[in-house]
Amino acid sequence: MSRYSFIQLDVFTKNAFAGNPLAVFPEAEGIEDGAMQKIAREMNLSETVFVLPPQDERALKRLRIFTPTREIPMAGHPVIGTWNLLAREGVVPQPEGGTGLTRINQEIGIGVLPVDIEFSDHEPTRVVMTQGEYKGLGSVEGAHERAELERAIGLAPEDFDESLPIEVVSTGISFLLVPVTSLMALSRCRINSTLLSSVYTALGATGCCVFTRETREGRESRAHMRMFAPGDNIPEDPATGSCAGALSGYLVYHGAIDAEAEENVHRFRIEQGDFIERPSRIDAEIRGARGRVEQVRVGGASVIVAEGRVII
Repeated sequence: MSRYSFIQLDVFTKNAFAGNPLAVFPEAEGIEDGAMQKIAREMNLSETVFVLPPQDERALKRLRIFTPTREIPMAGHPVIGTWNLLAREGVVPQPEGGTGLTRINQEIGIGVLPVDIEFSDHEPTRVVMTQGEYKGLGSVEGAHERAELERAIGLAPEDFDESLPIEVVSTGISFLLVPVTSLMALSRCRINSTLLSSVYTALGATGCCVFTRETREGRESRAHMRMFAPGDNIPEDPATGSCAGALSGYLVYHGAIDAEAEENVHRFRIEQGDFIERPSRIDAEIRGARGRVEQVRVGGASVIVAEGRVII
């Protein structure tokens, strides 16, 4: 029998038992593909990460990311949490004096991309990932499709924000983005899991993000979102960095926020998780302007909450 250690973190939060839980196996060499999937199912979290030596010499480590049902090429909170952990374990070179920024390259399913780790007094305080190319993959305009979506999320036509499109967007993983008018409307979502999974899957998406530009925390935040992916056994995700990246790019692309841009970079925050008692805050940095998104980055903090071993 072999024993593999894992660490569990809460991601996109500074507080234990908030944010999104993540299991990381920092030394996963020797775990076969099938066993990785079984372990992810056993962990029963939205994602589990297995850290491996890179196949591309440009990368420091290779990350394989699994939901309880399948491997996915990219995700936000697994990257943010894993590199927070690896920085704590000395895998990441620290800046001189232990305070400042270190940039490394990681290898994930969509390629080799940079990650920035911010340190303060030798401790990692924030991890920022660069996501893939921003792509708008089509909007939902047909009356039948809209009616099915209304039934799937349990909202009435007047709950939708008609000033923005219902659209599938990707920065590496595709999401169906659904704008609603208010936090009150967002609170009224009542998900028909089977129908919703059918709706977003037919549109080529991997989950459905319902969001409003009304927020809880004022001007730092620009949107509050809920993400549902019942097809991956995720009834509601407390913090979804890949979806927050897609949403943040969408907001800039459609000119839907008034965040000031410094050197063409918009910086703001996405809120998530409050409706399931796991508040999460995701920092977004979007380079571009209305009608043009050049780069999408998201970041945040993580805290360690548990550790253990799996015996195979």
